[in-house]
Amino acid sequence: MPPLPDPYGARRSALSCLLLTVLLLVACRGGGGARSPEALREAYARALADDDPAAAYALLSPELRAATSKEAFAARWKAQAAERSAAKAAIDTLPSALKPPMRGGETVHEGAVLTWAEVGGHYQVVTGLPGLPDLSTPASAIRAFLAAVRRADLGALSALLADDLSSRLRDDWNRRADLLEQLLKQPGAIEFTPGMERAILRYEPGRALTLEQTPQGWRIVALQ
Repeated sequence: MPPLPDPYGARRSALSCLLLTVLLLVACRGGGGARSPEALREAYARALADDDPAAAYALLSPELRAATSKEAFAARWKAQAAERSAAKAAIDTLPSALKPPMRGGETVHEGAVLTWAEVGGHYQVVTGLPGLPDLSTPASAIRAFLAAVRRADLGALSALLADDLSSRLRDDWNRRADLLEQLLKQPGAIEFTPGMERAILRYEPGRALTLEQTPQGWRIVALQ
């Protein structure tokens, strides 16, 4: 008779892998001055033990800190008490076999497979990591949106439409995208509300693209 599965062992192994993945992804970006996986793990463990979101935030890379405010990070930290408790338990009971840093491998995140390796003393994600859009300005956010839509696979949508309608929709969108890209090259094309909370790019009579400034950057809130 084959041995019965050990749910507790499987759960602990999963938590250990999750912890390793989180630390790896931060280490890949060079966060907080931690120059090795071990140093990063120890620093993160201290932040967990002290319930110190500021210390954990300091471990993030400049790019991640630019995309996530201290307030948003602290709120997420507070809301994820169960996850933090599980991470602390995983560190405290980390098997000896997992303590040495791994030099390469694959991890799965919400269905996406990341392949990573140690290169020149630093960890890098080799394949599978999607590029982060530049949301620092309204123009860069619009360009990222246009690029994402142009890359999108619309095959499933086209299958639901008649050929003539599908062709007209595709041509109409390409025309709008080309027009938006041309307008972005013109100084002053983007209008701002008095408080700079919103930005508007008008591209045809009665049509505009509206963005709103958020802690994560500029986001599109309306497209006419």
